[in-house]
Amino acid sequence: MVLTAFILVKVEGMTNREVLEQIMALNETEEAYIIFGAFDIIIKALFKSNEDMSAYVVEKLRGIDGVGETQTNVCATCD
Repeated sequence: MVLTAFILVKVEGMTNREVLEQIMALNETEEAYIIFGAFDIIIKALFKSNEDMSAYVVEKLRGIDGVGETQTNVCATCD
């Protein structure tokens, strides 16, 4: 089973493009885009387990300089 999540990111203190480049370098990241609205970046990422998703968000994503608030939305169905 594969978990698909869309993760919203607020960027603080860095440029959106600098943060986006680092997010795109993460293996789990399928797609990522700079967006307009309450958040600055949207990420589509794939995971093998909830633990992998948690490690991505807590350790990898939040470990990137400039990543502030995140909001993780897990797909109920992704056909």
